[in-house]
Amino acid sequence: MAKTRGPLFSLEVSGSFGPIVYDKRGFARMKTNAEDPQTPQQGNQRQIMSTAQRCVKLCGPNTREQLKLVARPRSQWHINLVKNFIGNDRSHYQENLEVYGNGVDQAAWETAAEEIGMETVQIDYAEAEPVSPGAQLFMLAATLYDFDIYPELGNPAGNGNPTSDVEGWKQSIIS
Repeated sequence: MAKTRGPLFSLEVSGSFGPIVYDKRGFARMKTNAEDPQTPQQGNQRQIMSTAQRCVKLCGPNTREQLKLVARPRSQWHINLVKNFIGNDRSHYQENLEVYGNGVDQAAWETAAEEIGMETVQIDYAEAEPVSPGAQLFMLAATLYDFDIYPELGNPAGNGNPTSDVEGWKQSIIS
């Protein structure tokens, strides 16, 4: 409902009147319905972004400082992490998810992720498979390894050795 002070066509109208929306700056526009089509493609992309954002939130103060050292500008460390976590055309995301599915100790990664309270990421209308907590932690560790952060822990994929230092990665990431 539009609210007016003075005549109906004064500049102090705000709200809506029929299909017209007035704002306090004196502008009027047609009312629109925001569309949010929940297509499988959007669901897939939202699932990837949710996974990346959960991994950003998982990073502890020490990890954030390490990320600030490789990000330019330093204040955009989280953008740099998300960009590299996903990669061009989802390349890093898909590659790390594939590596996780083939040849790593998934049980160890799942246990480590659940110990720190990570949960599965699943968008209902996405075609992609849900992303398990262990997969999220592994992909974050692989991205940090690509940045040469915590190189002493070794490659999370283990380079053929499925027993990488999962506990070390977990502790380093959240510290």
